Amino acid sequence: MATQGKGSVLPMGTVFTLENTSPEFERVRPEVAILPLAQHEPHGPHLPVGTDDIIVGALAARIAGRLDAAVFLLPVWPVGTSGPHRGQPGTISLEPETLWGVVADIAGSLEVHGIRKLVVINGHGLPTGPGARPWGNPVVKTAVRQLNYEHPSLTAVWLQPFTLAGPALREVFPAGDIHAGDLETSVLLYLTPELVRGTPPDFVPPQPPSYLEFAPFVSLSPTGVWGRPSQASAEKGRLAVEAAVNASVDYIKQTLGFLGQFRPAERREHQHVDPA
Repeated sequence: MATQGKGSVLPMGTVFTLENTSPEFERVRPEVAILPLAQHEPHGPHLPVGTDDIIVGALAARIAGRLDAAVFLLPVWPVGTSGPHRGQPGTISLEPETLWGVVADIAGSLEVHGIRKLVVINGHGLPTGPGARPWGNPVVKTAVRQLNYEHPSLTAVWLQPFTLAGPALREVFPAGDIHAGDLETSVLLYLTPELVRGTPPDFVPPQPPSYLEFAPFVSLSPTGVWGRPSQASAEKGRLAVEAAVNASVDYIKQTLGFLGQFRPAERREHQHVDPA
């Protein structure tokens, strides 16, 4: 969290949170905002319904602290589009249009007071998941794209940390680990071991994950587990978090740097004006 002594000026590289005061924001305006998005849904009999919130929040905080800029770390938005889990106890879900509106409204609020770079951490993703389409909350990709099209002064990107870290993690977490399995159990054993309640039986349905496009999760996995939690360990969780943070920081730096060459607002900010 950003802190300030009497009469001091906040340095660059500071992470701002909701605990900061308005004058602190005014002295050093953040350049980048990070919006972590989670989902609120069951994670088997052994993990809390806030599993995604815990993981995404921890990753976002670590990523924010590694960026070479003043960063406004927003609180985790805990509710996403959990369509496959509708009706299951603990599930809270938004319509895709509602989540789109949330992302757009937050971006607009940031832009009003000069924060024109937005990084949306759209869930934690999977090491074996697709890089072009989010695993969970797929509407966010379209929302971010439209923000860039419709707001020339804004640069927005989305990412999923474990997906970006896929090359480093695929041997540790093989295919078939989708939900409440080895990956998520390992990460919670590392971050919050007191919240992990035993180890349920491993379960990998014979159907591919693509069936979740049209079938309820519980019809494919009655236990809520799609993977192998028996293989989880805190050490694997540590490796997953570190790899995800490293890959995400590299991606954010490279992507914002590249896009800065083409976005009209950033070109104007860096353009040299001859006083004569």
